[in-house]
This record gives sequence, structure tokens and C-alpha cells, in this order.
Amino acid sequence: MPQPPRTEAAAEQGRAPAVQPPANGKPARRPRQRGRLAAAAVVGALVMLFAVLNIDEVEVNWVLGTWSTPLIVVIALSFILGAAADRLVTVRRRPRKARKP
Repeated sequence: MPQPPRTEAAAEQGRAPAVQPPANGKPARRPRQRGRLAAAAVVGALVMLFAVLNIDEVEVNWVLGTWSTPLIVVIALSFILGAAADRLVTVRRRPRKARKP
């Protein structure tokens, strides 16, 4: 792990290293954080493009009836229900070590 930068006064006196504040006053971002932020921005842009391209009205047979809905709503609802079902199955299959006395 790299050592944090030390101030000159701390280095001369042999004290513990002190982290110097960034010049612009904002906390420095690590390269990994920047990569994640860039990836999230790209995924967000692709999702927005996908949503804009799928605004056509489609007729859906819901449990309570049939009506027209934008395709993106159907896709998003299907995704959310699938993710919730996956979460329920994953939680139920997890070993229950915490419950043992």
C-alpha cells in the first residue's frame, strides 16, 4: 500500500505522516472509483437510449385487465419483478448459520 504524502514539517520532526489536502479542496478520487463512475455513466446512457427507443404503445394483458402501455414500462416492470424473484430465491437458499444456537 503506498504511503500517504507527508508534510515537510512532519517529515523533519519524525512525526506520523500527515495527508496533505488536495489543491482544489475536493477529495481525490482513486482510479478505480473513476472507472466505476465512467462505467456507470456509460450504462446509464445506454439505458436512457434504450428507453427512448422503446416508447411505442403495446397492448398488455395484465391480471386485472387489458390496456395499452409503453413498451419501456413493460420491460422495466418485467426486470424489476425478475430481480425481486431472484432475490427471494437467493435469500431462501442461503444457509442459516445465524439461527443455530
